[in-house]
Amino acid sequence: MGMMNGNGGRRAVKSDLNITPMVDVVFVLLIIFMVAAPMIEQGVDLDLPQTETVPIESPKDKFIIRVFKGKKEANNQIFIDKTAVPIDDLEEKLKTNERIKSEKEVFLHASKELSYGYVVRVMAIMKKAGVNSISLVTEPLEGEK
Repeated sequence: MGMMNGNGGRRAVKSDLNITPMVDVVFVLLIIFMVAAPMIEQGVDLDLPQTETVPIESPKDKFIIRVFKGKKEANNQIFIDKTAVPIDDLEEKLKTNERIKSEKEVFLHASKELSYGYVVRVMAIMKKAGVNSISLVTEPLEGEK
């Protein structure tokens, strides 16, 4: 039996979806993510060597490769952006990267604990892959910050 109106006819059931609570939840989540996003740490900490140099602008939009020391040289880690790349695959990854093909420039963040020979090996792989400009990133000396 359906609903009857006063005249004996049937009334149509009105079914509206109330989206107000859903919109409220979405706005609360949006605010939470907007507040939390700046607090999320980007990248990984790297102990760069310190030098007496003139500070340059941070290369935020540049192609960055980070190299970390492992317990053994075989455990050293190389990161392109946030992706770990084995040293044996580094040349191929660089040769197939569109930014490297166009810019041919890399900013190298190498941990100061790495051996000189390992850093030179990584740089040689970059040159072999077609990188024309390698910028070594360092930190200013403690007294100059």
